[in-house]
Amino acid sequence: MTYLNYVILYCFMQINGERSIYSVFHILKGKKSSQSIQDAHLFYLHPFFLSLPKLKRAYFNQKVKELEKEGYIIVDESGKAIVTPEGAIAVKGSFQGDAFPSNMNGLVYGDQTILFWRKLSLLIQVLSNGKQQETLYFPVQRNKNIQDWVKGCLKANPNIENLSSALYKELHSLLTRLSQTLDPTIFVFRLTGYKDYGWTELQVAEKLNMHQEEFRFQFLNLIHGMLSIVEKECSTYPILYSISLKSDQQQNLTISTSKTYELYQRGHTIEEISRIRELKINTIEDHVIELILTQKEFDIEPFISQEEYQNVLMVMKETQTKRLKPIKEKLPHLSYFQIRVTIAKAGENGEVAGRA
Repeated sequence: MTYLNYVILYCFMQINGERSIYSVFHILKGKKSSQSIQDAHLFYLHPFFLSLPKLKRAYFNQKVKELEKEGYIIVDESGKAIVTPEGAIAVKGSFQGDAFPSNMNGLVYGDQTILFWRKLSLLIQVLSNGKQQETLYFPVQRNKNIQDWVKGCLKANPNIENLSSALYKELHSLLTRLSQTLDPTIFVFRLTGYKDYGWTELQVAEKLNMHQEEFRFQFLNLIHGMLSIVEKECSTYPILYSISLKSDQQQNLTISTSKTYELYQRGHTIEEISRIRELKINTIEDHVIELILTQKEFDIEPFISQEEYQNVLMVMKETQTKRLKPIKEKLPHLSYFQIRVTIAKAGENGEVAGRA
């Protein structure tokens, strides 16, 4: 059993047979669809969203087969995985406490992590070589937008010595704080400086006697931990905060949902948005569910009363499910959309069961 096996097993345990195995595949890859974003929220799988963007379906299927062979899951004819008692014991015994990447939140930091790492790693390389007046080297990041950002940063901070010193102090302070629970070398070994190229994920994993799959999650766990602190204490870490800034404040929404949101904010109803955008009402309803999950202040009262909201919560508690059909059978006068609205809001408010 590798670390990824435990991640997938944990995800199946959270979903509890209410979605197909591929819902987990799409969450790990970070599929930008309303359904995947909803599932990541509803089943408390936000840590793992966009954690493995290059994951191949064949490799995922191989991991599922390994879990079946171990007797940890049973995949039924509909493609849903049921975690066995042995599987539940394995998760609780080997994927709790320090083993669980508790700082990770791919829904919040997924895209931001990639940009933050690329900007920071290139800036450190440029500053390190700049201090030695070295101009001939291969940049660790070839993306033009990233290179332009670093050039802009240097233009705003022309004194390389001062910028280098300030950035070092911020990183040292931040990594020292995180070192109480995490290993900073996971991050440091990957940095490139003057005549000192950073190691690959595989090289660092081998150095730390860690499986490469686990290293990937531990690296993300550390970066997400860094971003979380920097976001809350931007005045303490001004340089790192400037590196972490998102260019699009709504980047956690799918593009289509963002367009729906703009129309909704102008006062249009779901039916009107459907006509304007020439999309099915069901599609616009999907966008509303995504908005409930991603925009904390989004008001659901236009869609369901507070009394009916509480009624759905009561049925969810009684039936111990988030599946629509069993809830609809108990409350036939409500639409499926109203039930989905409640499930989404309840999950966002922490009014349904959290992670195992």
